[in-house]
Amino acid sequence: MSEAYTLLCRESDDVRQTTLLSENRLLEYTQEEAAGESLVGALFLGRVERVLPQIKAAFVKLGLAQNGFLPIREQESFHQANGPAPLLTGEDVLVQVKKDSKGEKGAFLTRDVILPGQYVLLMPMNRHVGVSKRIEGEEDHARARALGKKLSGGRVGVIVRHAALFARESEIRAEMDELEAQWNHLTAGAPCRKAPELLQKPVSPLKALCRDYSARHECSVLTDRPLSESLPEGVTVQQVSPEEMEERWNRLQIRRQLKEALGRKVPLANGGNLMIDQREALSTVDVNSGSFVESDGGQNLPLSQNLAAVGEIARQIRLRNLSGMILIDFIDMDREDERRQVQEAMEQALGDDRVKTVVHGFTRLGILEITRKRTGETLQEMLTEPCRACGETGRAPVEWP
Repeated sequence: MSEAYTLLCRESDDVRQTTLLSENRLLEYTQEEAAGESLVGALFLGRVERVLPQIKAAFVKLGLAQNGFLPIREQESFHQANGPAPLLTGEDVLVQVKKDSKGEKGAFLTRDVILPGQYVLLMPMNRHVGVSKRIEGEEDHARARALGKKLSGGRVGVIVRHAALFARESEIRAEMDELEAQWNHLTAGAPCRKAPELLQKPVSPLKALCRDYSARHECSVLTDRPLSESLPEGVTVQQVSPEEMEERWNRLQIRRQLKEALGRKVPLANGGNLMIDQREALSTVDVNSGSFVESDGGQNLPLSQNLAAVGEIARQIRLRNLSGMILIDFIDMDREDERRQVQEAMEQALGDDRVKTVVHGFTRLGILEITRKRTGETLQEMLTEPCRACGETGRAPVEWP
């Protein structure tokens, strides 16, 4: 078990705020509202409104303001199990939301459903057996793959998560059975439903955080209201009064940490700073030395400055929930071995992120490329809105938490 995580769950009549902290430093923040909550992971019985062969996709009616976008072609493992699986206008189709709607774009959908658990990901529409990229050692990788094949039995697809390495096989099998039963219940009832209809909401952010971290970390939850959802075994829960929660919220400076994460400039403890910009197509991080003029352990100055920035960059990526392409402009380094050190440090710092993140390496211009899967809104989208005074080139706070 590594570092301990504390989750604060603070509720009002229409909003629930959930924070994930380690040593009083804010790592993740989510909020659920009565309207506008994320639908990533939700299952719908949709109706195909229109098939467009020229773009190899279909628009699916979900009962939302915008139709969803469903590619005709899924992963090869899906078609190996289901054949060509053509889409026809007017037919009902069971789909899962992969990305929320954004602007004029509807939700991005898939027929290749994934039901996540603490130890495994169940893929009932294919037969692929995979292993989490977090599992690196050859022996662990082989053990996890053998377990996945045993659990799958050729009936369904499965991905074995890193947390499975720390659990008993009986616990993993029990979770697998529960996920399969959940899927069988959904599909058995689908023919009696009338499309479009929401079949299953995604789990709450609090439950998702506990599910994804409790196997590797000691997790404790502090809440100011009784919880309606069940949390994984081993997660401790303590209920306090709203006044005590407010006192804790202030003492941990949650508002200050959120305000800093909404700004462009982030100070570093060594005197340097980060400049972070979010755009439609990508996000950029610029590392500046500032007043940092001393290196550690005989390292040259640029390398020492860059290594000192890595931990905070990883934290800001998680806290801001940046996704898609992320480009990091480190201070120039002359040697390839120095760039390799920084890349390895970045991979290690991002290793605990529950969202799939890939460090691709340095470009010829010395920019480190990272991609991160989109999951719900960014912190900026959650807490700000386009500023009308400046033609929506900037953003203004909506309501301070």
